[in-house]
Amino acid sequence: MSLLNRLVGKLVMVATVLAQCTSADEREIRTNGVTPLQILGLFPDRESPWNGEYVIPAARLAIDEINRNDSILPGYVLELIEANSGCDRDRGVREFVSYALHSAHKPVAILGAACSSSTIAIASIAGRDDVRLPQVSYGATSPFLSLTSSYPYFYRAVYSDGTTSEAIISLLDTFNWKRYGLLRVGFDETWIEHSVSTLRAGIQYRIDGAEEVFTGSIGQPGDVQFIDLNDIRSSGMRIGILAAGREVGRDLMCYLYRQKLVYPHIIWILYDVCVLFNRSVGEYCKGNDEFQQAIEGSICLGYKLTTSDNTISVTGKTFDQYYESYVNESIKYAEEKKDNYSSSLLNDWATLGYDSMWTLGLALHKAEERLSQFNLSFASNFTLGNSAISGTIVEGLGDVSFAGASGQVLFDEAHKRQLTIKFIQPQRSGVLNTIGLYHPPINGSEQGNLSVYKTMLLWSLDDPPPDEFPTETMLAQTWAGILMLLFLVVGFVWNSFSMLVNFRYQQFYTIKASSPQLNYMIFAGNNLLLLSGVLLAIRAIVEHDMVTFSTLCQITQWLFDLGLLLVLNTTLLKSWRIYRIFHSFRQKPGKLITDNAFIIASISWILINTTYHIVFALVNKTNIVKEKLLPVEDDELSQKVVVYCLPSDLIGLFYIPHIVMAVTLCLLAFLIRQVHHKQFNDAKNVGLFFYTTIPIATICLTLSALLSPVNGIYNLATVSLILDCTAVCCVVFMCQLTLFVPKMLPLFRQLYSQSLLLN
Repeated sequence: MSLLNRLVGKLVMVATVLAQCTSADEREIRTNGVTPLQILGLFPDRESPWNGEYVIPAARLAIDEINRNDSILPGYVLELIEANSGCDRDRGVREFVSYALHSAHKPVAILGAACSSSTIAIASIAGRDDVRLPQVSYGATSPFLSLTSSYPYFYRAVYSDGTTSEAIISLLDTFNWKRYGLLRVGFDETWIEHSVSTLRAGIQYRIDGAEEVFTGSIGQPGDVQFIDLNDIRSSGMRIGILAAGREVGRDLMCYLYRQKLVYPHIIWILYDVCVLFNRSVGEYCKGNDEFQQAIEGSICLGYKLTTSDNTISVTGKTFDQYYESYVNESIKYAEEKKDNYSSSLLNDWATLGYDSMWTLGLALHKAEERLSQFNLSFASNFTLGNSAISGTIVEGLGDVSFAGASGQVLFDEAHKRQLTIKFIQPQRSGVLNTIGLYHPPINGSEQGNLSVYKTMLLWSLDDPPPDEFPTETMLAQTWAGILMLLFLVVGFVWNSFSMLVNFRYQQFYTIKASSPQLNYMIFAGNNLLLLSGVLLAIRAIVEHDMVTFSTLCQITQWLFDLGLLLVLNTTLLKSWRIYRIFHSFRQKPGKLITDNAFIIASISWILINTTYHIVFALVNKTNIVKEKLLPVEDDELSQKVVVYCLPSDLIGLFYIPHIVMAVTLCLLAFLIRQVHHKQFNDAKNVGLFFYTTIPIATICLTLSALLSPVNGIYNLATVSLILDCTAVCCVVFMCQLTLFVPKMLPLFRQLYSQSLLLN
């Protein structure tokens, strides 16, 4: 095409445009000698999640500027076909098929769509061999669209969720945050699903020791009050990532603010919520002041716009001049749609829509120049599925590089734009400070670079908030430990005194009749029970490391097990002897089971029991002790930890003999309940001991085991200690009262009578 023809074509085009400016429809250009190139624009309507309809004025502005530029696409004029994708997959596909495939329109490229759900579906059809339509999106962020093998004709002027995920990972790595919680809103939002999955995979790959301590999700924006706040508090989460749209994120932050689950308790990383910082916040937040307080100290992600003093290379305008033109176009569009214009109608994505339209215009210009070298052109040769035409446009998109309104526009090998991610932190007095910039890598195999501005942070970079609360082990109250130790000391004194009396007066008829050797077994069992109680008190009121605590757990359970075993075993033997004596006179009592034989059998049982505990400790050394984080209080920045032992007997076979002995004792106590003999008063005392001690001890131990790992309104360590020591003291004291005091009273009366005679 000669220079003269190109000049004439442009003059005709300009004259036509000027002539139509005063007509009823100034968008309809008559093409006398100028070939129209149609671009299908897919925009969400005002009912979509982010009111994308007012991206249209920015796209119109870009087309007007391209058409006025004599050096771009001479002989052609761009026309915009405006279709409503509705931010919905099915609707977007219907609009695309209707306008691009089944109508008189023959668009050479696609602008949009905005949302990932509709864009993915449209890009799949546009990339088919029989279609081959190049596409540039200004809003679709799904990382799946970077798969050029699946979407070879797709480009985007917006960042991908993969880039935002890389930015968040770099932020976590910079502040050494490994523990985080993740809360997402909207199961039907494709970009949320894609961004969350990409982020999780990237964190696990890049950050060693990363741990997602909380995972929460709600289906709809109106469900914000159904979040399980106890799960958030008990997780100990201090770093949270909120994947939600702007309005939903705003409402959710206000709700969390009322629950005291924002800074300084939790630092939230938000997707673009800060855009609403100085705007009307709707009905959910109680005014803009509450919203500003809710997100103070959080970190928002956004893209970095060109500053007002930078120049847009393709127009020579500054950003402020561009924005003024966009506002004017939006006012005209509002009049056209009979809207009541206000600044709230303006859309932040319009800047990306503006640059996307310029990207298509420049790519089409480069493609037309290349096609002309082979005597080809859009006017003569464009058809759907023409790989030569579409491939040339794709090459043109890959070569695009210019300073746009949203920053430098150029694309990498994955057809995605290298857009700088900006980290913003809302701070006191309604200030939004940029605290860092993430520059994505030019080569996809490299890692991006995060620059953090230390002086702009709400906290110091040298001392960022930790990713977990300082933990404090919940111990029993000191007064409870001292009180329990006093009771245990009384038990030791009483038991020792009874043992001395048993040794000194073992020939006295009441003591001799009760078998002094068996009494020693009961004394030994009582001492082991009391010693386990002392270790319980020490374990409960003094903080230990996990190794020491685990050792104390095993020793305490072993001593309690042996002590209870000796007491129950010996009482069972005594009850059995009484039963045989008064129900069968064919054998003498001493030949039923000798004391020595019983002692040997008991020692053997002790050795077996000890071996069991040792084996259990070796096999389950990592599972003997458990920790549970209690929910963080609203006004605290530390978290309490309950440390408790797993009861080994409850999961071992050695609990069965205890049950067998208890059932047998219950039966024997019932059978010998009416035995009355001055030398065999053990009958009723054994029944009294068993029917009082075993139920009380069982209830106390069961409650302690159930309460240890759960949350409560009182210090459960104190309650658990009191219950455990009550069980120990109950066994020891009731054993003394029922089995030894009745035997000692005749002895004391005789000694008292003898002292009176001597005096």
